[in-house]
Amino acid sequence: MTTSTNPETILVVDDSREIQEFLCDSVLEPAGYHLLSAYDGNAGLALALEHKPDLILLDISMPGGKSGLDVLKELKQRGYTMPVIIMTSYASEEVILQSLRLGAKDFLHKPFTYEDALAAVGNALAETVWIRERTQMNHALNEANLRLQEQLKAWSTLNMIGQAITSTLEETDVRRRLMWGINRLLRVEAGSLFIVDEESSDLVLEISLGGILEKEGGLRLKIGQGIAGWVAENNQVALVPDVRSDKRFFPNVDLRTGFVTRSVLAVPLTIKDKVLGVIQVINPVGAKKRFDENDRKLLEALAASVAVAVENARLYDKMRQTVTIETLRQVVVTLSHYINNSLTVLVMVAGDLHDASLSGQTDESSERVLEAADTIRSETHRIATILKILNQVTSPRNTVYQGETRMIDIEAELRAALSQDYDKDERSSLTKE
Repeated sequence: MTTSTNPETILVVDDSREIQEFLCDSVLEPAGYHLLSAYDGNAGLALALEHKPDLILLDISMPGGKSGLDVLKELKQRGYTMPVIIMTSYASEEVILQSLRLGAKDFLHKPFTYEDALAAVGNALAETVWIRERTQMNHALNEANLRLQEQLKAWSTLNMIGQAITSTLEETDVRRRLMWGINRLLRVEAGSLFIVDEESSDLVLEISLGGILEKEGGLRLKIGQGIAGWVAENNQVALVPDVRSDKRFFPNVDLRTGFVTRSVLAVPLTIKDKVLGVIQVINPVGAKKRFDENDRKLLEALAASVAVAVENARLYDKMRQTVTIETLRQVVVTLSHYINNSLTVLVMVAGDLHDASLSGQTDESSERVLEAADTIRSETHRIATILKILNQVTSPRNTVYQGETRMIDIEAELRAALSQDYDKDERSSLTKE
């Protein structure tokens, strides 16, 4: 007796109404099977092809139309493999062999008892159930194997992302590694990383990576502009299956990056509720056409690590700049010390020359010495003034000098200081005259 919540379906094909009623009403229905019945070969074949029953009880000899052997032949030709029990009151050895070659699993010789029918049905279905369970098990194992392979791939990529976070603090290198790993893990056409500019509060496209194509920088979005801007403004995830039907979509991003966006998943990068940027993936590849909730959960989990990596790289860069400035300041202070010592000597020599020239000598040579002394003293003051300005610089701004060469933006301070120094020299000369 079957105990399955989904009972097996049995098709009974026999031209005898009495045998039909005996099998269906007395044997099979009480045992819990689902039943189909036909009184000739044509009807039986049609029901078998339409419903694909788990078992067929088939009379070998039926007057008119198709015989049991005819039904067996057509089922085999069409590739159907459901088990068939042949019912017969008499069959030659040749018919039996032919039935077996056509796929018959067992025989019930008429007349048969309740026990004979139930045992034959149970044996035939046991094989069917075993085959079905084996097929289901193989299918389940294949699915589990695929999931395991995907999981191993995910672990490998996550390990790579972890190494990217810990192995380097170079901002560009960190961002490139992170985007490559995320693209590989989520299997997408492209991924983009937007960072919030601390000065302007704009959302800046730092890197857009698709396959081996990489584009960096340039594109700026106002907070709230585009899908990425909306994510940054609201500190919420945006899962957009079809960007063309979403008013937040900003097509200029496609124009800049060269990608044709269809589906977008964007997640904010946050540290202590502060939005640092947005990570965005574009167009899943393969059979999947749109992002789903599983993708959202995975990218949200990754975003936490990405935010930490971005913040660490940013802090490291700031620290390196601070250290560089402090080192420059110390160098200037040290050099100023030694240069000022030499300048002091020059000032003293210039003073001696000047005093000697004023001691009563009026020849042309003495006048030239006087002029040279004044020049030495003037230029010495100018150099000392420049060193003083450099020594005061602790957080210099940069300005373009020539091409990509940059210099410290202290020109205004130097002009003012040197101008004051020149005015002092002029007043001193006038006073002496």
